Amino acid sequence: HIRTTACVYNTNVNQTHKTLQALDLPMLSTDLSDHLVRKGVPFREAHHVAGAVVKEGETRGCSLDKLTGDDLRKIHPLFGDDAASSGPGGMWDYEAAVERRQTIGGTSRNSVNAQIAELREWLAKG
Repeated sequence: HIRTTACVYNTNVNQTHKTLQALDLPMLSTDLSDHLVRKGVPFREAHHVAGAVVKEGETRGCSLDKLTGDDLRKIHPLFGDDAASSGPGGMWDYEAAVERRQTIGGTSRNSVNAQIAELREWLAKG
């Protein structure tokens, strides 16, 4: 397992352009769920609501960032205007979505750096 981990760790393949091409706003629907959960909505309900938002975008033939706060509130009254924000740090900002995941094993830079440090330490013990 150590050899495999070392090989994967030492492989540096920069596929940024392909990653950016693969991004699609429905990927951020979990952030919509999280938004409602922070407002006290049970996750199961919030997840269902996020699906309804994606369906609304598909029905209208528009991307999710084109839905307004009023559009979202028609689906669930606890959506704020911030849920419709596509500016820097907003709901539809991919980088902000990554940074919102601050938990252990999350995707934020701090979390990833901690995981890398832990892996380096583990590999050094060899």
